[in-house]
This record gives sequence, C-alpha cells and structure tokens, in this order.
Amino acid sequence: MAERLIVVDKERLDYEGLFETKGLFDVMKQWATDKGYWLIEKKHGETTKPEGKVIDFDLEPFKKFTDYAKSIIKIRMQFTDIKDAVVERDGKKVKLQEGKMIMIVDGILETDYEHRWESKPVFYVLRTIFEKYLYTPFISGFERGVKEDVMALKNNVKAFLNLTRYA
Repeated sequence: MAERLIVVDKERLDYEGLFETKGLFDVMKQWATDKGYWLIEKKHGETTKPEGKVIDFDLEPFKKFTDYAKSIIKIRMQFTDIKDAVVERDGKKVKLQEGKMIMIVDGILETDYEHRWESKPVFYVLRTIFEKYLYTPFISGFERGVKEDVMALKNNVKAFLNLTRYA
C-alpha cells in the first residue's frame, strides 16, 4: 500500500462578498498549469435554495515528482447563499456572484504510489530502510514543495478575491 504523509492539514480560507466564480476557477487552473499539476474534478454539486445557490466542489490536482513520490492536493470548496449581482466596473456592467465561500486544502505526499516495493516482504523492509536512511533528504524536499504549492494556491486565491472585493 502506498504511504501517504499529510504535509498540510486543513488549510482554510473563508470569504464573504463579491467574486466571480469563472475567474476563481481560471486562477486555480493557471496555478495548476504553472506548478505542473493535473487538475481532476472529483465532485461537483449544485442546489438551489430560497436564500441562494449552494455549490460544492472537490478537486484533486496531482503532480509526480519521481516514479516513487507524488504530490496530491485535495481542495474542497463550498459556496453558500450565492446570488447574482451586476456591478459597474470601468463604465461596463459586469455580472458577479455574491455569497460565502469556504475553501479547505490538504497537501499530501504519497510515496510508492505504483506499489513496486510491496510485492515481497523483503522489499517492504528494504523500502522502510531506504526511506529512513537514504531517501530522507529527497522526501523532506518533496514535503517542502507540497507545502509551497499549497501556500501558493492559497495566496493566489486570496489575491484574486481581494481584487474582486473592491469591484
């Protein structure tokens, strides 16, 4: 079984106000492209209530560092009380959304994701020794990379939301 190490646990971003959902997802896609991640949508749900729409997203971008280690970023987003709003920006009317957003991000480092070291018990023991004594500097570098990627995503989303706050 592949080993999963949680590097960033439940990094949270709360926002309430005006935003543009299409622009927000464009920022996330650009981040994934810049960092070399494959963006996978795990879940998408939308319901309409009297107070506004409720939208749930689960995204799971991943990036392979080597044939042995890969990064998985789990992104859970929930939009509540979403209502459309028309705002004038630079003399043009722009359609935005208004509501609450909660984004929770987990950063995970997965090793031996191809299950190559599990075919025999001897390989499993060798893998443990290999990780503990020889591969430790590489794994700590991968952990640092996962943490930097999560923080870059959070900062990009924060910057985008602050730009749209004063539309």
